[in-house]
Amino acid sequence: MAARVLHRTPEDFMSKELCSAFRGSGVGASIGTAFGLATLSTIGFANMSLFEGVLLLSCSIFGGVLFGSLIGVTGAFRREAAGTEKARKAVA
Repeated sequence: MAARVLHRTPEDFMSKELCSAFRGSGVGASIGTAFGLATLSTIGFANMSLFEGVLLLSCSIFGGVLFGSLIGVTGAFRREAAGTEKARKAVA
């Protein structure tokens, strides 16, 4: 029993949709960061203050997280268990 408690996977206490949303949020955050940095490098820092640059970067990260979690919940980043897939093929 103690070994099972120490070796818990995220699927043990979260639904598959929530795990997929977290994975998608991580991917979306990285894409949003890259997009925000590319936008800042295109605009340049001469025309904006530090607050505007940080605001633009944080908004792009937030948008990436929202988009990534939406895509993740729909199943794009979902991992199916091998046993579940074999059971579905056997039933079908």
